[in-house]
Amino acid sequence: MRPAGTRRLPALLALAAAIVVAIVVCGPVGLLLLPALLLGAALLLGRYPGEDLIVRLARHPRPARAPWRSPAPRAPRSLGARLAPLAALGASRAPPLTV
Repeated sequence: MRPAGTRRLPALLALAAAIVVAIVVCGPVGLLLLPALLLGAALLLGRYPGEDLIVRLARHPRPARAPWRSPAPRAPRSLGARLAPLAALGASRAPPLTV
């Protein structure tokens, strides 16, 4: 198996060639279709992008975590002597009419 550095150059050249072909054949719309075309090409060649990562993650199962518990909501504080009349006044009025 070759080191990662020697595999990177042909992959970059293939990507550059795919970008050029997409622009020449489809115009600027080809750049929008390029990710789907590259994924389709990888799938047709029997490769799944990210399969090495999936295998690595499957080897090391994560320990179960305790369920997250949110703190109980607190009761609202009293409005105080200055704001209580304003709140009572606003609660007794109807909302404004919109025309």
